[in-house]
Amino acid sequence: MSLAPRLRRLTLAATLLSPLALPLPAAAQSPPAPSADGARALAGSLREWLARQLAGIADTANLPLVLVAEDDTYRLEVPLGGAYADGNVVIAPAALTATVRPLEAGRWAIVSGAMPAVLEADLRNTSGGAPARMTLSIESQQNSGTLDPTLASRSDFHTVISGYATEMKTAAGTQSSRIASITGRSEWLPSGPGRVTIQGDSMLEGYATASPLPGGAEAKVTIDRLTGTTRIENFNIEGFPDLLRTAFALGTAAKAGKPEAAAPRASSPEEKAATLKLIGQLVGMLDALDANYAYDNIKVDGGALFSGSLRRFGMGFSLGAPDGRTDARLKLSLEGLESPMIPPGPWVEFIPHQVGFTTRAGGVPKEALLALLRRAVETDAKGIDADALALIAAYPVRLAIEDLLIDLGPLRLKGEGSMDVSNLADATGEAELRATGLDALIRRANAIPELKLAAPVLIFLKGIGRQDGNEVVWNISYDAGRVMVNDTDLSDLMPAR
Repeated sequence: MSLAPRLRRLTLAATLLSPLALPLPAAAQSPPAPSADGARALAGSLREWLARQLAGIADTANLPLVLVAEDDTYRLEVPLGGAYADGNVVIAPAALTATVRPLEAGRWAIVSGAMPAVLEADLRNTSGGAPARMTLSIESQQNSGTLDPTLASRSDFHTVISGYATEMKTAAGTQSSRIASITGRSEWLPSGPGRVTIQGDSMLEGYATASPLPGGAEAKVTIDRLTGTTRIENFNIEGFPDLLRTAFALGTAAKAGKPEAAAPRASSPEEKAATLKLIGQLVGMLDALDANYAYDNIKVDGGALFSGSLRRFGMGFSLGAPDGRTDARLKLSLEGLESPMIPPGPWVEFIPHQVGFTTRAGGVPKEALLALLRRAVETDAKGIDADALALIAAYPVRLAIEDLLIDLGPLRLKGEGSMDVSNLADATGEAELRATGLDALIRRANAIPELKLAAPVLIFLKGIGRQDGNEVVWNISYDAGRVMVNDTDLSDLMPAR
């Protein structure tokens, strides 16, 4: 069977059980007890709803959907076994399942939902090489929640999975991964017609992966725990199917306009129209996104490539447009770096014990940036550099570093600062750095032959600093090429422009 119908059916089947899936049709205000007639009616309603939502994306008429009444619930089953992608992917018999119960006021209880306990697939190598074998297994799983298809009230979803493992066998070797446990919680909070704010948290424990390396060795990575939180403000669920349709249309237009040779070409009118529409839909899909993740006890054994460990690594990012102006944030932190590959010597004690900082960028109005992106598409990016410079001149970009922390053992440095950039040749900004342990670092540098050359620089920095208790403070300003540190002008030390 061809790629389109079978592969799209697999996508639809997964969509039915996803916590971020488009909702089931609303049940009656006071639902009757489940019955065979109710199951047939519900299956028909579900197919009609899917047909409306996925029109132009996939044919749902022949979706292998089974829906039966069992006591006070309905059981949904979507078989997955078969050949996909023109026979390049063959999945062994398996099924996605869900059990749901109608509630008052059109809500549904998701009693349980399950991926296949074992999913096996043979992947043919289209270049003529040996085929690959993929296996996914789950020891136990519990997926439940409540859903309001009208989005008028809160919906929530809960997941607990134990023993999640994957294995990919290829001619190059076997790549495997395992997660001891996964727990997750998310909720949809009504925020407007067809929109919800999605927030949740998750935790993975006991992650381990192994990948083949040349010569028969393996690269191994383990993580004791991964925790994360996510919040998506005012997500447009009702507009999501239109976004998918636009993405499919863009892919079709790009494929139709692809030349035989890989030479650069201008986008076709159809590509430009689809791209412009997709940009508008993406910008309007949500108001803000905020996510934060923490990884505990990361260990990497890559043989001669790299081996080492981190006690903790953190990453967070956010994107939004408060007051109509774009604001992006990236937060990174790490602590407890160790590696047998670090050469012994006096430098080892100065490897950072802890590093953390938050970078921010913003200030350009969201609508002005959107207009710039549209002009780039319409003109195939001709003259866009000048447009971008004009935009920055009209709305200076604010760049900032917050929560800077560098712990070198003897020295602990904290700071923050910001800079306004109105063109590429000039900027204004200010920052403050605070250090504790500078005297101890100077004494240590003088005691280590390899570091004695650094001692004069450290003494100079202490001399231009301002003492505030046990801290040395540097207030830094930059304006029109002039650099001031406290009351000292360091402009002549800056590289010539």
